[in-house]
Amino acid sequence: MTYNDFHHIPKSTMAFAIDTHTLHIRFKSLKDKAGSVSIIHGDPFMWKNKGKDKVWQGTIDAPTPMIKEASTTLYDYWFASIEVPTKRIKYAFLIDDTHVYASNALVDLNAFPTYKENLNAFFNFPYLLEKDIYKAPKWVKDTVWYSIFPDRFHNLDNQNDNILEWESTKAYRNDQFFGGNLKGITEKLPYLKDMGFTGIYMTPIFKAPSAHKYDTVDYYEIDPQFGTKEDFRTLVKKAHESGIKVMLDAVFNHVSNKHPFFEDALEKGPESKYFESFHFKEWPINKDALIKRSPKEPFKEPPYETFAFTPRMPKLNADDPFMREYLLEIGEYWVREFDIDGWRLDVSNELSHDFWRAFRKRVKNVKEAVFILGENWDQSEPWLMGDQHDAVMNYEFLYPMWAFFGKDEPYPMNAETFADTLKDVMFTYPKPVIENMFNIIDSHDTKRIARVLNEDERLLKQVYAIQYFLPGAPSIYYGGEIGLSGEHDPDNRRCMIWDEKRHSKVLKPFIKKLNALYHDHADFRLPTLEIVATKAHALIVKKGMLLLLINRGNTSVTFEKTHLEGTYVNMMNDKALSLDSEITLEPYALYLLKN
Repeated sequence: MTYNDFHHIPKSTMAFAIDTHTLHIRFKSLKDKAGSVSIIHGDPFMWKNKGKDKVWQGTIDAPTPMIKEASTTLYDYWFASIEVPTKRIKYAFLIDDTHVYASNALVDLNAFPTYKENLNAFFNFPYLLEKDIYKAPKWVKDTVWYSIFPDRFHNLDNQNDNILEWESTKAYRNDQFFGGNLKGITEKLPYLKDMGFTGIYMTPIFKAPSAHKYDTVDYYEIDPQFGTKEDFRTLVKKAHESGIKVMLDAVFNHVSNKHPFFEDALEKGPESKYFESFHFKEWPINKDALIKRSPKEPFKEPPYETFAFTPRMPKLNADDPFMREYLLEIGEYWVREFDIDGWRLDVSNELSHDFWRAFRKRVKNVKEAVFILGENWDQSEPWLMGDQHDAVMNYEFLYPMWAFFGKDEPYPMNAETFADTLKDVMFTYPKPVIENMFNIIDSHDTKRIARVLNEDERLLKQVYAIQYFLPGAPSIYYGGEIGLSGEHDPDNRRCMIWDEKRHSKVLKPFIKKLNALYHDHADFRLPTLEIVATKAHALIVKKGMLLLLINRGNTSVTFEKTHLEGTYVNMMNDKALSLDSEITLEPYALYLLKN
């Protein structure tokens, strides 16, 4: 047993204040290195006289036991919730009642029995401050999201000259316009409500030259392709009347090269009041060559920083005082004037933490219950400590699901590796954070899940079931419920199909049923789950009183001694189902059960 067999970081996601009197503590150990773990803890200033000595009033003789929440091939994950009545705490970990793991040492108590009283070596959480507590809107974890690419969702009486006939191409591009608009989304609110969706996220709707609108020209105007501010106001009002939240996309990392601020900076150079709002590398510059990309040097930026080497999208300097205030005012404006419920923050990990702290304060001052969602594609603890984002788009769940269910993925996973990956993600984030995550299986930036799974509806049902079972709020990318397919951007942005005869007769009722179950059964929304068993290409997952059994392979799999004997209800058809100690799952089996 060595110090490096264990891991804990204080004042982090591993020591997370839930409120001013409760601390959630996590501890990570190499698999089977610890038979038991408990926590010695107490107020560092609480001592009392005992004869000539002073005795610390911590839990030296009655440490708080930790529970082993999960194990992977490599690690064991431990958890405890600690009451902190005085808001101050020092703590250390007692391993197997024989060793103390503290901030700088692992000490054998047989050799140094008094070390468990050595507060100087303990981890410290100096004070649980109200201002530091993570607080997300209460409604988020109960939401089932529907993600909409407005131009391709529904065209209602949009007859602009450049509008193409709906579904009139098989080669979708980002310079094509099909007339999807805000009135069209409003008209389909009854459809979304009937399907059981309670939140809609729209990709950008502000004035921009492209179909995707991530190249903003005016943040204060609705793009004329989509309608007017009154159309948007009506959409939000009717959505709220239908019990549906509305989240907009904030693109604060970059703008269009046609944005008036950028054009002014190009024209006047350092004399422009907007010059410092961008990242110019040199001056003067050759303006005629700005948006040309050489085939020999496709990844060479022009003489200013851009988004992803895209000359038409110059990167903003959000820490320039003028630009900072401009963007913060935009964040406030759409919340204050139109009562939106959330902001999805595009490329949020390319802007400073300081900017996002200011953004959070400004928009939460307008509406405390507004949801702040970051577009981060990887581990995001620094943004989720309570001072910046409420959650992120959960690509950390997306790619493992592709690898497990997708037959053509470059790194196929078996069930054990898949389960290990899910556990690693779940125990990276505190419980109050993970339950608000925006769980996706595809998006406007990826292949559609139907294409990933070769349009196999048996696998699609399974991956959707896992999505709803994982901690966090599920989100369906528009058309996913009807089997809409597509390759990577821009093919993933096809026109929505509204002819019900062409809708999947399997997926649509299945997702509608999942939505109903998610709303009706609180166990779906628990922040943890248990992987009961894995074998080859099958797994059994438990969440509260719910049980999910999946075999994604074309051969049967038998689990022995599962300890799940009993009678359950199949939640998809309300029929009773009995399980024995030995469970055999037929090829492509899917069971969602309630105890």
